Amino acid sequence: MRVRTGMVLAALLLTAGCGAEPARPGCVDGGEVTVTAADNGHRICLDRHGTVRVSLPGRTAGPVSLSGTGLARESDDVFRGESTGTAVLTSAVRSCPEPAAPGSVSCLAMMTWKVTVEVR
Repeated sequence: MRVRTGMVLAALLLTAGCGAEPARPGCVDGGEVTVTAADNGHRICLDRHGTVRVSLPGRTAGPVSLSGTGLARESDDVFRGESTGTAVLTSAVRSCPEPAAPGSVSCLAMMTWKVTVEVR
């Protein structure tokens, strides 16, 4: 029984490692990926010619900023993979749900939103 369990465990570990690239989760080949407030702090991988669409809820403190290499801005919230590189998309979003409940105090707290995009 121990030998069989050990063999099954070894097979699972080998299978899990095949083709896995922990540094590149969420790779999108030539398609479109939409990133939201829930993706804050994440790193995604995008094929050249792929598209990243930013969809942040409510009002942001400003536009989405782009730094680094690999992405080109198509519009205020759409970016296209242009060349191999690493780009960072940043903005600021409200940290409280909008709109505030009737009769409650409005939340003005903001937090930085950031997604790193690796273009390959």
